[in-house]
Amino acid sequence: MKYIYSIFALSILFSQDNALAWSWKELGAEAASPVTTDAKYALIGGAILTTTFLIFEDSVSDPFQEKQVRNKTLGDSSIYGDLLGQLVPNILYAGGMTISGFYGNKKSYERAIGMFKATAYSSAVATVIKYTAREPRPYDNSVKNSFPSGHTTTAFAFSGFVAAEHGWAWGAPALLMSSFVGYSRVNDNRHFIHDVAAGATIGWVYGWGISKHMKKKEKENDSQTFIMPMIDSRTAGVGIFAEF
Repeated sequence: MKYIYSIFALSILFSQDNALAWSWKELGAEAASPVTTDAKYALIGGAILTTTFLIFEDSVSDPFQEKQVRNKTLGDSSIYGDLLGQLVPNILYAGGMTISGFYGNKKSYERAIGMFKATAYSSAVATVIKYTAREPRPYDNSVKNSFPSGHTTTAFAFSGFVAAEHGWAWGAPALLMSSFVGYSRVNDNRHFIHDVAAGATIGWVYGWGISKHMKKKEKENDSQTFIMPMIDSRTAGVGIFAEF
């Protein structure tokens, strides 16, 4: 499903006018959005939380996880956490915004692309860390791609972007959904708690950060200054015109 989403999103990306098309010179700025926007506060908080879970892994995190795995608190409903963590909400959002864009709402196109970027950047970062850290999975030590949780990363990229774009009326339910995804990964013994905390942090800061970066660029584009020559029969000089 992730490959389907990538193909779908890229078709959106390259079919739009120059204002919406992928700008390679923006890659660095977008990639750095978790530290150049106010998403940096969530990044700091998430890093502290993840580190705390690691420090107290033996005394707190592991006993908590063992209890959740043993009790299976979510029961059969955990399958929905697995499903929602496989880009389903991200795809539905991007698809819905694209359809809205077909009816003339340019902002919807921008949001579809923003969701793609938030998901793509966060997934790329999580994947690099996964195959660098090489942490064994809790259910099988031979599978070494546990840290961070990819399902949690994409789910929080969705909720972070929705919260930044639509406010907390929509952001709060989205956050609850992504939290359910993260908890289901612990419930099913697919990830450790610190894997989930790290994935949530990466996803959220890119969801929030990409949205804030887009708004900053939009504001910069809306504020332009022009210098034009002014010559008539009596005067000669230049005029400065500004748009805000």
